[in-house]
Amino acid sequence: MRIVDTMPFAPMLIGPHHEESYRRSYAAAAEGEVTIDGSWCLIRESDHEIVVTAYDHLAGFLKLSLGVDLSGDRTDRAIRLVLDDSLPGDTETHRLRVSDSAIEVAGVDVFGVLQGVFRLEALMKERGGPFVPAAEQTRKPLFRNRVHRSALSPFYLEELTGLDGPPFDVRSWHPMAYPAYVEEDAGPDIFYHDNYLLRFAEHGFNGIWVRACLRHFAKQSAFPEFGEHSDEILGKLRELCRRANRQGMRVFLYMQEPLGFLDTDPFWQKHPHIKGILTPHAPIYTMCTANQEVLDYMREGSQYMFEHCPELAGILLISASEFPSHCYCHAQRPVDPEERQKAIAEGKLCPRCEPRTPQEVIAEVITSIRDGVKAANPSAEVIAWNWSWNFFEKDPQTGVLERLPGDVIVMGDYERGTQTRALDFDYLNDEYSIKVIGPSPRFQGVADFQASRNMPVYAKLQIGTTHEIPNVPYLPTLQKIAKKYIGLPVAGVSGMMTCWNFGNMLSLGTETANEFSWDPQEQDPDKGVWRVAARNFGSRAADLVTQGWAKISEAQDDYPGSIPVMYYGPISRAPAFHFEFDRIDQDFPRSWLLDEQTRGDRLERWSSPFGPAKVAECFRAVVAKWAEGVALMRQAIELTEGDDRVRLERETALAEMCRLQLLCSANLIEFLLARNAYLDATDPGDKARELDAMERLCRAELEDAAAAIPLCEADSRLGWHGEAYGYMITPELIEEKLDGLRQILDERIPAESAKLGG
Repeated sequence: MRIVDTMPFAPMLIGPHHEESYRRSYAAAAEGEVTIDGSWCLIRESDHEIVVTAYDHLAGFLKLSLGVDLSGDRTDRAIRLVLDDSLPGDTETHRLRVSDSAIEVAGVDVFGVLQGVFRLEALMKERGGPFVPAAEQTRKPLFRNRVHRSALSPFYLEELTGLDGPPFDVRSWHPMAYPAYVEEDAGPDIFYHDNYLLRFAEHGFNGIWVRACLRHFAKQSAFPEFGEHSDEILGKLRELCRRANRQGMRVFLYMQEPLGFLDTDPFWQKHPHIKGILTPHAPIYTMCTANQEVLDYMREGSQYMFEHCPELAGILLISASEFPSHCYCHAQRPVDPEERQKAIAEGKLCPRCEPRTPQEVIAEVITSIRDGVKAANPSAEVIAWNWSWNFFEKDPQTGVLERLPGDVIVMGDYERGTQTRALDFDYLNDEYSIKVIGPSPRFQGVADFQASRNMPVYAKLQIGTTHEIPNVPYLPTLQKIAKKYIGLPVAGVSGMMTCWNFGNMLSLGTETANEFSWDPQEQDPDKGVWRVAARNFGSRAADLVTQGWAKISEAQDDYPGSIPVMYYGPISRAPAFHFEFDRIDQDFPRSWLLDEQTRGDRLERWSSPFGPAKVAECFRAVVAKWAEGVALMRQAIELTEGDDRVRLERETALAEMCRLQLLCSANLIEFLLARNAYLDATDPGDKARELDAMERLCRAELEDAAAAIPLCEADSRLGWHGEAYGYMITPELIEEKLDGLRQILDERIPAESAKLGG
């Protein structure tokens, strides 16, 4: 079995470039445009490997996607790729200078040449042929680092070598499936294939992040038993860095340290004095940073990694919540001393860490890692992510910020901490969100603090998809992404991490983000989004597609995006989620992992703060407007041809799949509400009314869920959840659900109706 068997969409990411046509029969050069034909030649004035990559990419695009073979040898009609360090701006700045007889793609450095080539190709895609305006334009990046991640790479094991087990996995303490590294070709050469790395650059990224942990990646003196696999892992990491650099990309590590150990791990027998507290969410003890050995371990280990892999660009650090690490990662420190002593007695608070605040502990963790990284590579970036610091302190958590070293970059969650509403219901958004434009007050507080220290601030975003609908490649709410990016420079953002371990598939979402990532920046969301539509579907269809995306973006405003609804609700499985006629008194499965138990009927745990009826009402409101947007996209299909039509049919089906997941979620909720009312009712008339509602919803769901089957069959991206590393919706799972619905309709409801005398 190979990766393409597990993830049939993989060829879209790792396959050859230029397999699709962007030549349109109706396209012709307009006044003031230059036509590139076979009489032109292509010249590069540098042998640098990245310039060679840019040269090959442009030649391949012209020949394979536009049908122009640059066989001409007339140097008086040439496209020249040149380096020009006099260009204003830092790395990646580029200039296009077009005249009737010459096109110059100039870069301030080799990365600028590569991005200049991508820009030239984008202009021709938009025009539907080898036509370029005779003009000059210079662009420079608005954001220094734009860091993304492979949609093929696993998260819950070591992704460079396939090393399984703690501390990466969850299976050691929570039963679930995680079918990773079972393919014969699994590994970084496929997860980060050269073709894929170049596609990252084409979508405007210049960095990728890889998950790391000190005990496997590094050797150090505090715990010399660690690092058994370090040589192999770092060897793979060095090779990935080198390959990435050849495609215009840099590699960052993501870490959360000091990661704890299972309560049964022999580490505690050898080092009992390191043991902190048992965390509430897993049978894992923390590593107590009140011990100098732990601080030395983080400092030395970080230094070792960056000394043995000098190509690394930096490190991204989570220091609260998530996996068990330091003693405050999942623990709070009561203000009252007596309450603190009570928490110590109950094992909820570390007695050695009690005299210190969580802010101090977080800062010492970050500082220890920072000291090691900077000792090895002073230019490497240390980026502290503020995920869940609000667990310890009110926004914007200055108690942490003021304790950080002056050269640590802070990365803030861009939308978390925003008051928003769904229909008439106000609530706090505390997750990644495409619905919420941002910046949140929390983020702006961090940005203002960093500005006061003359330090940059990065933003943590998700521009593909979020927990809102997690198992599609992107949410077709592209005006939302455009507005978000227009606001980023205003908020002071100079860099970003653009995904988590899902929502990381290259898509029209990432292409839209790239459209708004350069200076000069388009300030009209619809104009920039129109260009994305024109490039992919042609100018004739672009108006309707843009209007469709605008309508879908508007629909998303009523999405009930609380953490409980998104984490524990039905959205990621809805078309395959079984209807339960009888009470099974079971919580819904987690929406982000392949739990063994995938059935459920409890509504209360996950519908907070809205309540199940309001969640269903919101979903139906979103569905109604969403359908209008899908209808506009379907109209646009009639205006396309060739590969444009194939692309638009695919993306329209994706938008329809989102609608069906929302609709099936609403059907499920309302069915369970009717079922509960039916089972609780004593009056025969009341029971009959609820039974009728159950039948109506089952019949609707038969049609709605079945409509998802051909969509999944046609597009293997649909239903795949990147964090779960598997499919939550498949045609087979939907068919199983449909069988259950038919049984309810053919057997259970008639039997219950007969009891009521129906």
